[in-house]
Amino acid sequence: MSRVATPPATQPTGTAQALKIPHEKIAMRAYDKWCQKGRKQGTQLQDWLEAEAELRTEFGRTGSTPATTPRR
Repeated sequence: MSRVATPPATQPTGTAQALKIPHEKIAMRAYDKWCQKGRKQGTQLQDWLEAEAELRTEFGRTGSTPATTPRR
């Protein structure tokens, strides 16, 4: 009788890749970044990616969903 090893389920290797950041949180952070930059047109992708990266870092450090900053 031969043994067949079943490979483990494919999972992202990095912790940051496995984190699920809510769309709403990324959108709010990206909007805040856009406002801080003077609402300059054409930066939406950069703002979104930066916001997502920041939230992934924060989430990874705390192990939970980052708190949202209160709106002014």
